[in-house]
Amino acid sequence: MTSVAVIGASGYIGSELLRLLVNHPEIDEITPVSRSLAGKKVSSHLTHLRGFLDAEFQDMDLGNLDADFLYVAAPPGEWIRFIPSVLERGIKVVSMGGKFRIKNPEIDSKIYPGFDNRELLEKAVYGLPELYRREIKKAGFVANPGCYTTSVILAMAPLSRYKESLDLEKIVVSSVSGSSGAGAKPSRFLHHPEMSSNLRPYRVLEHRHTPEMEHILSREFNSDLSISFTPSIGNHSRGILSYINLFSSHEIDLGELFIDFYGEEFFVRILSSAEENVPNLKDVVNTNFCDIGTNFRRERGRILLLSATDNLIKGGSGTAVQNMNLMLGLDEGLGLRQIAVSP
Repeated sequence: MTSVAVIGASGYIGSELLRLLVNHPEIDEITPVSRSLAGKKVSSHLTHLRGFLDAEFQDMDLGNLDADFLYVAAPPGEWIRFIPSVLERGIKVVSMGGKFRIKNPEIDSKIYPGFDNRELLEKAVYGLPELYRREIKKAGFVANPGCYTTSVILAMAPLSRYKESLDLEKIVVSSVSGSSGAGAKPSRFLHHPEMSSNLRPYRVLEHRHTPEMEHILSREFNSDLSISFTPSIGNHSRGILSYINLFSSHEIDLGELFIDFYGEEFFVRILSSAEENVPNLKDVVNTNFCDIGTNFRRERGRILLLSATDNLIKGGSGTAVQNMNLMLGLDEGLGLRQIAVSP
């Protein structure tokens, strides 16, 4: 059995990790870490975990951490300087924040300034199992992908086989996320009267997930590419729907391509028939699935990909548990086979 610690356990991503871990068959001990709530019972703050996790939140003490596995669901901070010693003690780590996702140290430092550590940046493996499973299995330190980037990268990766026919300088992505994607900290932007019956674009020219998308996809395509990305927050709590537009000089059988690419992937579902190629957000919310719909307009060479995920699970905690399972040599789907509710 395995003991796990979660730094930042009181936030949305951290609390989702706790919810998944309490039902994981190979986890027998969970240490929830939250400086702001240290000494308080988890179930007094996260009431949905009442009866499942009644331990107290702990203050951070990574120097004396006694666990097999560590999740960091917190922004860059003092925890970073402890990670090398944690890794030396054989404790495996998944970082949930944006730091260490982009291998270019200049870009990493610009987007996530402070607490730079090039040694950790070199060690970090990008934690998208469907693309980097082999590397993740051997890794001690994994940088979990961003929520928007997960939906976009999974949708675009199969097209790398046809990169010569694509205009890689004209990729247009629009994504709509639930308000939980902005985190648990209250703000006027997310205040209910501001969000209700509303759709709000934000950071339309400089969202920090854009360089991450371009960095990872340039590696997959083995070619530079440029993405114009517009994120929005919708009047719903969770779930991302991404619209990805590309242009091709040749006709591509998208259904056959995507089914071949993801044929063995349990958590990626391809909707390729004429009647069913538009994903339904409700089919992925509260699950670790990514549903992808493929469309091609022949007379204009336009490719439209639609990608739906739960931003807190497949876009966060679910992929993190997938990574843990791989890193510990467990069945990759353990604790993650939940089905969406209907209606």
